[in-house]
Amino acid sequence: MLKNIFMDKDFKLRSGWKITIVFMVFFALTLLTQIVIGTVYALSKFLSNPSLMSNPNKIINTVNFNSFIIFISTLSQCICMIISIFIFWKKFDKKPIKNIGLINIRRGSRDLILGLIFGGVALTLVFFILYATGNIKLIGSFYSPNFSISALTGLILFIFVGINEEMFARGYCFTVLRQSTNKWIAIVVSSIIFAAMHSFNAGISFLGYVNLFLFALLALYMAIKSKNLWMSIGFHTTWNYFEGNVFGFLVSGNETNGIYTVRNTSSNIINGGSFGPEGGLTVTLVIIIIFIFIWKFYTPKSTVENTYI
Repeated sequence: MLKNIFMDKDFKLRSGWKITIVFMVFFALTLLTQIVIGTVYALSKFLSNPSLMSNPNKIINTVNFNSFIIFISTLSQCICMIISIFIFWKKFDKKPIKNIGLINIRRGSRDLILGLIFGGVALTLVFFILYATGNIKLIGSFYSPNFSISALTGLILFIFVGINEEMFARGYCFTVLRQSTNKWIAIVVSSIIFAAMHSFNAGISFLGYVNLFLFALLALYMAIKSKNLWMSIGFHTTWNYFEGNVFGFLVSGNETNGIYTVRNTSSNIINGGSFGPEGGLTVTLVIIIIFIFIWKFYTPKSTVENTYI
């Protein structure tokens, strides 16, 4: 009986446990890397200010997690997730990584470029809808963007966020769920998992969950139709980047430094309030528009091997 909880009728580990173990490996690797990063940071504080040695409690007052440390910390989390997926897929499923949709980037380059374009266009549309309807105001001039190092570090970071979240939700979760259930259940459950991953983000709301679920469905539709993950990776990357580092919105409740700075005129169901646009109806509308566009006008390359589904 206990065996049935962990194993399916073919004596293979059930998909739910596979996903859980990947999370556990990810958590362990992340904890280890954060300890290392924190230790190196603390040592650098001691070395730069030897007086702290006489009273280590003072270091608490000197801690300033600057943008570089936050960047390194978040980047390491993304890398830990990618490593966890590689380890578990190779160890338990013993299949090539292309089987979760990560085909050779040269073969997926067209889809990657299209995804990057769709993500940038989508968030630009969100911005202009909110701006035109008076739900946000632009601080400063549209003709005077504020470029900083954050424009570069944000791009690097969101590339890795796009890769790691797409590999996990649309790649790993969907694929292992598909092994033990029908396609539609796998689509719904993997999308719920993606939405639930944002539960601890600031400002999360019911509509925020709905939009995250719809975003997951859209990204998975892109992956299924293109037969690989590159379009959804590109879409996810520029969606986050334009949302945060270009237009200065909150990205799923997280603050970023944008080329432009915007403020909500009031927190409402249109602009998403403290969760950012993803908590508002404008994003709901734009996701539906992109969904329809992909359905009507996108045609995958006939040469792409169907290894994903």
